[in-house]
Amino acid sequence: MSDYRVVLVQPSTKFGVQSLFTHHKSGKEGIGHKPPLAILILGTYLRSKNFPNVFCIDAQLDDLTPEQTVDRIAELKPDLVGFTVWTDFWYPAWETVRLMRERLPKCKIILGGPHCSVYPKETLQNSSADFVVRGDAEDTLLTLVDKLAQGESVGDLPGLWRKEDGQIRAPIFDLALAEDLTKIPIPDRTLLPYKRYTSVLSSQAYETTMVTSRGCPHKCNFCKMDVQKVYCRTSEQVVDEFESIINLGITDVQVYDDTFTWSKKRVLEICQGIIDRKLKINWAIRDRVKRADSDLYKIMKEAGCYRIHFGVETGSKRILDATGKATTLEEAEYALKLAKQADFVTMAYYMFGFPDETDEDAWKTIDFSLKLDADYSVFNVVIPYPGTALYDIGLERKIIPFDFWLEYTKNPVPDFTIPHLIEGDLDRQALLQLKSTALGKHYLRPKRIFQELKSLRSFAEFKRKGNMAIDIISDVFRSNKQIPKVQGDSRNFNTVHNLQKF
Repeated sequence: MSDYRVVLVQPSTKFGVQSLFTHHKSGKEGIGHKPPLAILILGTYLRSKNFPNVFCIDAQLDDLTPEQTVDRIAELKPDLVGFTVWTDFWYPAWETVRLMRERLPKCKIILGGPHCSVYPKETLQNSSADFVVRGDAEDTLLTLVDKLAQGESVGDLPGLWRKEDGQIRAPIFDLALAEDLTKIPIPDRTLLPYKRYTSVLSSQAYETTMVTSRGCPHKCNFCKMDVQKVYCRTSEQVVDEFESIINLGITDVQVYDDTFTWSKKRVLEICQGIIDRKLKINWAIRDRVKRADSDLYKIMKEAGCYRIHFGVETGSKRILDATGKATTLEEAEYALKLAKQADFVTMAYYMFGFPDETDEDAWKTIDFSLKLDADYSVFNVVIPYPGTALYDIGLERKIIPFDFWLEYTKNPVPDFTIPHLIEGDLDRQALLQLKSTALGKHYLRPKRIFQELKSLRSFAEFKRKGNMAIDIISDVFRSNKQIPKVQGDSRNFNTVHNLQKF
């Protein structure tokens, strides 16, 4: 047993990228907080391998500044600290690492997460970290901790970029990959204050999240996936995790697999296991409209699944075909119909701002969303994130004049405003107005308001949904104030340079 001390951190959102999402604006509670599964899974894995002194910090849950996050870290006297880095939260992560290096100069620092997978070299080169891991971190992190605890040289590890003798060393195997998820234990949710995680959509006091598989076989151009293959845990392990969650007193679970129903046989086994064990649990999934299945929905409902999320994306066939999603409008309509018939709560996601999208295309999306009439409809402006085909398309076509995410990685600044969207016939302001119009048309209908009021089960739920309602109304009537509009020619580097202080 090692006394080596490891702290895993979900960085603060303070001073992060200025979001275009309405659901990121709500008061103190917003849409609630989701437990950061990445650090919980890694922390549990290290503890299962005889490293008991592993601790987790969720700086987002407590709305900590980078300075406050460092204070929390320092109290635990770590030998190594790991951060999960998303592009949206790169600046607060970078600043926390910078301050930590000053405060704890001998402590080793490793960064992982989606942003590191896109810019591993630049992330390491332009931060105070010692290591960056690209891909699934479980085994690479375990080996790294073991070597550091033994005082050994780290050397080459899959996916691990490292600073050595003043140089950046790249790994021989560029991507760390956990192909066998069955060896990874159920995450220990007590590593964080699990009773503080809630959702605006849940009537339960608190909830948690779960991932039963990784990877996705599809190639949507707006999504970044390192692995076009699905790796999964056994159905028995999934049922075991549901039971462990119930034993903590949690009765609401959000399953975050990209497509939970990719294997009908596995879903049937999971549901039958829940039923056979008589587990009373409410859970929700993300499904692909192409995979909607009335037989599956029937047994899922019996097993406690109550809400299904669908990525519809657009109501324009032309735009949908161009996304690479390989679904149809007819499939979306059929999927929502099946889900409603099975008495599921439904949620549909839509976006504005795809390449070559016109005002006519956007209004087809609004009309289609009203036709599908999901219980909840989420409308967003497409953000061309690094590592996506959409971002590459924007760069190739000069819609995005330079790799601004790379510049942001090299020179992170607080409250970064995204300087370029996929703007053509529809500019930034038009896209924001369309998003707000869609929100208003869906949520401000008397029928919708009555349904929501009727569904309320507690004062806490009323408060959370009330905060969200205020944000929606604010978005509808003051969308032009939601984010600063880039002045002048938004494709001019000097304008962006002055605005962001690169």
